[in-house]
Amino acid sequence: MSEIPKQEDCHDHVLADVLAKEGGSVPAFLNAVFGFLSRQCPEELYNSSQISGEHLISQSYCKWRQKYMQEKTQKSLQSLQCNPECDVPPAVAEEEVAAEEPEHKMNADTSPKTKAQKSVKETHPHSSFNAINGAVRESYAWTQSIEDLEVRICVHDSVRKGRQVKVKLQPMRLEVGVQGSSTAWQTLITGEFPHAIKVEDSVWSLVPGDHILIHMEKTEERWWDRLLTSEDSIDLKTINAERDFATLPEEDQQRIQELVWNKRQQELGKPTSDQTRMESVLREAWNAEGSPFLGQPYDPSVINFASNLDFNR
Repeated sequence: MSEIPKQEDCHDHVLADVLAKEGGSVPAFLNAVFGFLSRQCPEELYNSSQISGEHLISQSYCKWRQKYMQEKTQKSLQSLQCNPECDVPPAVAEEEVAAEEPEHKMNADTSPKTKAQKSVKETHPHSSFNAINGAVRESYAWTQSIEDLEVRICVHDSVRKGRQVKVKLQPMRLEVGVQGSSTAWQTLITGEFPHAIKVEDSVWSLVPGDHILIHMEKTEERWWDRLLTSEDSIDLKTINAERDFATLPEEDQQRIQELVWNKRQQELGKPTSDQTRMESVLREAWNAEGSPFLGQPYDPSVINFASNLDFNR
C-alpha cells in the first residue's frame, strides 16, 4: 500500500482518539463530527444561501470512496501478478455503490406506509434536497459548485440494490435506468450535457428505496445554466458564486490570507506586510555604498519620500 501524503493523515491521531472514545462506532463518530461542525460553523452547513451541506458531505464522501476503490483495484492487480490463477473482477466504467440501510430505515420499511407518507414523496420527491445554484425538475433535482455537479433522482421503494441501477456516464451524456419490482428496465433520466464532465472522477451511490445520488466533476470551472440541453435554463444572475476557501488556487489563498493579516495588523496599530517590506528595503539601502546615511543610526523619519514632493515646481 502506498504511503499516504502528509497532508491527508496529519489529523489521524486526533480522529482515531475520537473514534476510540465513541467505542469504534462509525455512526457515533460521525455524529460527534457533525455535532462539532454544527457548533463551530453552522452557517456553512445549514444556511440556505450557502452551498448545500449535503453537497459538501457527498463531495468528500465520493472523493474518498473513489480513492478507496482505486487502491482496491490496484491491490487486486498486484495480487494477480503474484498469483496468476486468482480471479480479478473486470474493471467497469461506472461505480455501483449501494449504501447500507440504517436500522431505523429497515424497520420503517417493514411496515406499510400511510397514504400521507406516500403523498409527501410523490408530490414533493426532492423537498429535502437543497438545489442551490441548480433546479428541481419533475423526475430529478440538481445543484452545482464552480467545479462539480450533483444530481438526485428518486427511485421506487423496490429499488434496494446497486445491481438494480444502471448509470451510464459519458463526457457529454447521462443516462440512468432502474429495475424495480418488474424485470423490465425503466429509464429515469437521459440527455446531453451542455458542457463536458470528467467521467473518471464521477461516482454515484444508491440510498435504498429512496434516491440515486450522482456526483460529477466538470472539465472546466464554469457555471452551468442547465443540467441537460433539453431543460429550461436557470438565471445565472441568481447564482451564489461564493467558493470554499480550500478550493481556491494556492496563489489566491495566500493573497486572501495576506489581506486578512494586514487588516488585523491595522486594527492593532502594527505595520502591514507592505510596510514591513518597505522597512526591510529602507534598512538595506540605509547603509548601502553611496548612501548619504551610511554609518548613521537608522531613522526613516528623515527621508523625504517622492509621494511628498511637489513635481509641479
